[in-house]
Amino acid sequence: MKVVAETLGVSRSNLHARLNGSAKPRRRYHKAQDAAVLPLITALVAARPTYG
Repeated sequence: MKVVAETLGVSRSNLHARLNGSAKPRRRYHKAQDAAVLPLITALVAARPTYG
């Protein structure tokens, strides 16, 4: 396992966790959080003509 981890450039503990399926599940996506930030991002992009 050491050679595989070195070849992939990851730690042995990470490789072991991935092989055993003990990786943490991803958190749920909350679209409501996007709605709060989206107007700020849109205004910033509109103010800078070099973006987009």
